[in-house]
Amino acid sequence: MSYPLAGFVRLMAYLPLGVLYVFADMMYFLMAYVIRYRRRVIMRNLRNAFPEKPEEELRRIRMDFYRHLADVVAETVKLLTLKDKEILRRCRFEGGGRALMEAYYEQGKSFIGLAGHTGNWEWVPPVTTLSVPYSVIPAYRPLRDRVMDRLLLKLRGRYTFEMVQKNLVGRAMVRYRNMDKPFFLGLIADQSPRPSGAYTVRFLNQDTLFFPGPEKLARSFRMPVFFMALRRIRRGYYDFHTELLTDDPASMPEVALSQLFMTKLEEEIRRAPAHWLWSHRRWKHSERK
Repeated sequence: MSYPLAGFVRLMAYLPLGVLYVFADMMYFLMAYVIRYRRRVIMRNLRNAFPEKPEEELRRIRMDFYRHLADVVAETVKLLTLKDKEILRRCRFEGGGRALMEAYYEQGKSFIGLAGHTGNWEWVPPVTTLSVPYSVIPAYRPLRDRVMDRLLLKLRGRYTFEMVQKNLVGRAMVRYRNMDKPFFLGLIADQSPRPSGAYTVRFLNQDTLFFPGPEKLARSFRMPVFFMALRRIRRGYYDFHTELLTDDPASMPEVALSQLFMTKLEEEIRRAPAHWLWSHRRWKHSERK
């Protein structure tokens, strides 16, 4: 099944994005009305995160989330063939964040970018690569299916210097530190970690486990840390929001950087509730208690 599916995805990538959105509309209908994709998980997450919102509004957010997720899938598939100028036309990277990154580059400084599953997180590496001179190095978690894993690596790796497995990031950082060219380490930092060794921070009205790795890397390598979010303006068009969290992570108290990131991420989610990955069992370890 994996090989036919991978071949189908490759063929789909050659369709115009407008045609892919037609398929996205079909996917939305299937997820929302036929499969009812993870409906219970989504509604439980929404109710816990927004206890002040009426049930009708939460259901509307769920439906908008399905529509947004279908678009993200279509846009991710299109990454295989999307032209550079088309990405830059659809994603505006402006403001002080870009200027600050360029200033760091001139100083020979590398940095860490922390993002969540908001907007279109899959387009963050291409926009960064095409907008600033850094070598972009995203971390990723391999899929169990080797065929689909190779396909996703090709999609995601097209605009990156190297894709690094999450469990190998620390080792890779030592190697990258000796590079002549500054690099940007990209981390999606809102996934659910194992309880052992995880930080606990307050996030979306709940005590939430959080990976300690990003903070420990930043403190150890003394790298500036940015918050990043590709904000949807309308279908297929985004604003790339970047914000410096700290220039000196080692000077911050333990867990302070993690809490700051989660606070910024929560602000981003509350700004556009339907654009976060609500189908993920983010609090699964808490649910088992």
